[in-house]
Amino acid sequence: MVNLNTQAAYKLDISDLTDNKYVKDDTGKEPNYLNLADKIKVYRVRILARVTFRYASEDGNYASITLDDDTGTIRVKAWQNIKAVLDTKKEDLVDMIALVREWNGEVYLVPEVLRIVDNPDMKTLRALEILRFKKDEGILDKATIQKEITELKTSIDPESATVKSSVDKADSKTVLDTSTQEPKEKTKKETIQKPIENKIPQETSKDKETIETSDSASKKDAGATEKPLRVRILEAVEKLDEGDGAAIDDVLDSVDGLEKDSEGVINELLSEGTCYEPRAGKIKVL
Repeated sequence: MVNLNTQAAYKLDISDLTDNKYVKDDTGKEPNYLNLADKIKVYRVRILARVTFRYASEDGNYASITLDDDTGTIRVKAWQNIKAVLDTKKEDLVDMIALVREWNGEVYLVPEVLRIVDNPDMKTLRALEILRFKKDEGILDKATIQKEITELKTSIDPESATVKSSVDKADSKTVLDTSTQEPKEKTKKETIQKPIENKIPQETSKDKETIETSDSASKKDAGATEKPLRVRILEAVEKLDEGDGAAIDDVLDSVDGLEKDSEGVINELLSEGTCYEPRAGKIKVL
């Protein structure tokens, strides 16, 4: 099973998230992911964008912000890392590492690490990083990259020498060097192991799914396989939910398996955004 905590946080544009297909694993054995240009499975991203809208529920259990990076907009939804989201204000430029999720046709982000950026020139530098990544992965061709760099040049502040130098270097060597005589440089990928700032506590995800076989399994046909614990918990939550969520204690009681393993799976579902807590002691499938 894919361990989300070890997955790279790819630096991308918001349009990359909204224009590509989100793939769901109906078996519940693997996390869902964004299929980037049929080349990369994206579980986690690093986005640099401005806050255009903020919302917080009255009970304090949910908050969201809308981000805009000039390529598109996307919502950030938080059920656990609420304070980091609420510490932002409209027009703040934020740098955020987040999990990619989808619900009812809308792709959204679940924040893990977030910081407010004071230097607006970071937008241009990040754009160059994204172009380099897409060139290395074969997502954009040379002509498209040249067009993007030309547009970046026209938007640069003349007094920003650092950014101008970076763009000039990118134009001549870094981004557009497509020679096949040299080995392809490995793309630098951001991971959650060293967060950018303001580390937000999060639940620890298990490296492997523990599958428990109940006593009733012996009564089943020979060769029958017990459903994964993750799937059984999700089914129990949906079955016990009468509208305001299922009681976590009831879910634990209804699922065969060790309580500590069941609690670990529930924490993982909450951490990755598959489920959330509408109120204390309750869990609901998103």
